[in-house]
Amino acid sequence: MKVKDQPIALGDRWTPDIACKIEMPVEGSFTGEVPFDGMNYKFFQHQRAGLEIFSSNLWWDKAERSVDDYIVSQITLTDEGFPTPRGIHVGSTREELNSAYGTGQVDNDSGEQWITYELGKKALSFEMKDGNVLKMTMNYTNGSSE
Repeated sequence: MKVKDQPIALGDRWTPDIACKIEMPVEGSFTGEVPFDGMNYKFFQHQRAGLEIFSSNLWWDKAERSVDDYIVSQITLTDEGFPTPRGIHVGSTREELNSAYGTGQVDNDSGEQWITYELGKKALSFEMKDGNVLKMTMNYTNGSSE
């Protein structure tokens, strides 16, 4: 996806340059350590209107990165100004979503309906309300048995 003409994707290095280009604070608020694949990783939340990014040192130990190297680990969009590469955005209809991505895995949880598409360790999820996309989240699936 693009923010301010700056492509940003899961796994991209989280750097001051990227944060500046998309007008977000490079320093985020610490949200905690999350277990993935039997190891705990630090997650930070960065926010601006309609956009939330979580950076983490996810898999630093497996990817030959420093413990202080952070990557984009989750992107959440609540503004229609950020379409996916297939043109889906907040406000798109269920029909548009199915046409672009197929039927997906539907989950109804605590009154919320989510449609999720998984590819490898990545997931693209859409929260639906009244037949339209309310929120979009891209994140890594947690393959650990925690």
